[in-house]
Amino acid sequence: MNKLMKISTVLTASIALFSGITTVGQSATAHATKTKTYQVAVSSSSRPLSYEQNGQLKGYEVEALRKIDQQLPDVKFKYHAVSQNAELVGLDSGKYDLAVNGFYKNPARTKKYAFGKENDGLSLVRIYYNKQQFKNKVTKIDNLAGKELAPVNANGGMYNLLTTWNKQNGNKINVKTTTGIPTQQLLTGVNTGKYDAMIDPSNLGEASIIKERHLSQVQTSKPVRVYPTYILFSKKNKPLASKVDGALKALKKDGTMKQLSQQAFGENVFKYQAKSN
Repeated sequence: MNKLMKISTVLTASIALFSGITTVGQSATAHATKTKTYQVAVSSSSRPLSYEQNGQLKGYEVEALRKIDQQLPDVKFKYHAVSQNAELVGLDSGKYDLAVNGFYKNPARTKKYAFGKENDGLSLVRIYYNKQQFKNKVTKIDNLAGKELAPVNANGGMYNLLTTWNKQNGNKINVKTTTGIPTQQLLTGVNTGKYDAMIDPSNLGEASIIKERHLSQVQTSKPVRVYPTYILFSKKNKPLASKVDGALKALKKDGTMKQLSQQAFGENVFKYQAKSN
């Protein structure tokens, strides 16, 4: 090989090496700039959905979000534990990009927020009743007609469910409202006979309360309604909702969501079919 050829070879190798280093550097930079952090609002006191314990965030929806985050390399979630009211106010103001708290989809929320196509869970509505106040097992909402029902949140899904039922069935259930009596207090009222029954989504820890407080007079019905629950996104984050859809599909397919449900609720909620009417 003559001198000119040697110089040419060295130059070619140097250019290729420099080009490779540049490409790697550009790739790393591109990856860094693609990763985006999103602000997530979760409830600080909605056990077992999400709650704080010894300074740590725990719960079904928190763990689901962490699994979703792992599925999306260009996404990073930063969590903020707040009240449900603060979640929605923060979502409205742009402080948060998404929020979870066992949210149902309804026309008002659909107008205000973005939803993905995939639900993140299922809310099983059950009736908790004093077994001394009913001759037979409670199996449907109709069984509550003429009974003393524990009050429900005036802005919640159970109020909408009962008032809709009343409109269709001649106002047979006396619906009382509350601004926030703890579930523990309501279930204790059912146990003592203060209330004949209480209707509530069973993903709010009722089974644990009944067991821990030895509420032996409280019987639990099978689900009388099954509502899908969704992650709420601000309107500007519709593209993120689509990405999360893909992650949720994968996590359902590989059994991860089933496993998280078993751990949090003691059963696989995904075995039920949504039934809202």
